[in-house]
Amino acid sequence: MKKIATLFAALLCTAGLFAQTSKLPNVKEIVSVENENTGETVEVVNLPIDGMNRYFLHVGNMGIGDKVIQINVDLVYRLYIPLGNNITDAVAAMEELKTLYKEPKGAMREIQGSFKPFFPTEETVTVQVYRYQPLLSNQLQFVIERDGYERVAYLSKSDFGTLLSGLKMYGKTHKSEL
Repeated sequence: MKKIATLFAALLCTAGLFAQTSKLPNVKEIVSVENENTGETVEVVNLPIDGMNRYFLHVGNMGIGDKVIQINVDLVYRLYIPLGNNITDAVAAMEELKTLYKEPKGAMREIQGSFKPFFPTEETVTVQVYRYQPLLSNQLQFVIERDGYERVAYLSKSDFGTLLSGLKMYGKTHKSEL
């Protein structure tokens, strides 16, 4: 009888947990690219915040170290770059960021980004975006300085182009979000 009463009490206690609505945000993936060399995934996502659509560029998980040597140990914190509240603004923000690929090697811009566990929020940090050009490639290097070390993520020009093309295609098929 004790076992049945304990089981019944446990079911009653957990039923309330399942009945509550989830507080996790509903992240909608617009376009995603997995880099074959690194296995890193970058994406453009739509996340409703306070009832409004918000579009973000997720540049992947960031390593810890300096600008040259990075150790990827943190799979929780992610860097999201806000792109705007509709597809038109998101495409314009991506086009503006794309111009950095044509700048001289080492050129830098400061932008705002959300560096939080799992999902972006309204709270932002300053992100330094460099044009980085290792052997025969063209990349953007996203850098956040924290407590004497740097968090860094990279986005190749080809992956960026795929994301931008996918976002434009999404805009053509989802005119209500323009």
